[in-house]
Amino acid sequence: MKALSAVSLTPALLAQRRTLIVGEVKTGKSALLARLLRDHLAQGTPGLAVMDLAPEATRGVGGKMPLPSPAPSLRVYSPEIAPPRLRGGAPEEVMALARTNGQAIDRVWEQYLRSPSRVLFINDVSMYLHAWPTERLLERLAATPTVIMNGYRGQSLGSDPFSQTERRRMERLAAACDYLVELG
Repeated sequence: MKALSAVSLTPALLAQRRTLIVGEVKTGKSALLARLLRDHLAQGTPGLAVMDLAPEATRGVGGKMPLPSPAPSLRVYSPEIAPPRLRGGAPEEVMALARTNGQAIDRVWEQYLRSPSRVLFINDVSMYLHAWPTERLLERLAATPTVIMNGYRGQSLGSDPFSQTERRRMERLAAACDYLVELG
C-alpha cells in the first residue's frame, strides 16, 4: 500500500487499482470521492458504478455522496442504511442495526455482481465492515478492476468493542489496497 495525497489522484493513476480514502467524520471523504467520480465522468470513462452505503445524515454525521447530474450511464446502488452507533443504544442494538445493514448491503452486492462495472466507487465502505469480515468484502471487490472507496477511520465515534472491530477491519482493508489517502 502506498500513501497518496488527495491532490495527486487522477483517473489514470487509479486505474486497475484499489484506492481507500479514510479519515475522521467531516473530513471530506465523500466530497473527494464525488470529485473523483466527476473526473472519471469528464474523461468519458466507461463502466462506472456507485455503491453508496452511507446512512442519511444524522446529527451532522454521515450522508449520501452528492451525485453529478445528469449521468445516464452511471449505475447507482444505494440501500437504506441506519447509523448503528448514532441510532442504537445498548451494544446489542448497535450490533442488530449493523447486521440489518450488512444484509441490505449484501442484497445490493448480489445485484451488482450480476454485471460488475469496470470502475466502482463505494461511499462509506466501513458500514459493510460493521457486519462482515474484511475478507468477505475483498472477495466481492475481486470482480471489479478499479475500486475507489472511502470509509471512517477515527476516534470521534468511540473506542468501544464495536468501534475497535471496525478499525481492525479497516486496517486490513487498507493493507489490501494499492493506495491509501488519509484525510484530516
